[in-house]
Amino acid sequence: MSRSRTLKLVLPLEFVSMCKSHGVEPDQVIRGFIADLCELRTADYNTGGSDERMYAQQYYDRRGYPYWKS
Repeated sequence: MSRSRTLKLVLPLEFVSMCKSHGVEPDQVIRGFIADLCELRTADYNTGGSDERMYAQQYYDRRGYPYWKS
């Protein structure tokens, strides 16, 4: 059973252009952020490290989204 969900997402052209200028695909950036925020370590998602996880959580908290603890 898959533990993921497919989502169609409309991305701002500015984000797509920024990713292109850095030679990275937009889905890689989004998946990396999700991995850091949720502390995922799977074949499909991999965290960047402890600092990245901390900063992703701080960003999420500062945006005012509901907080959850894994």
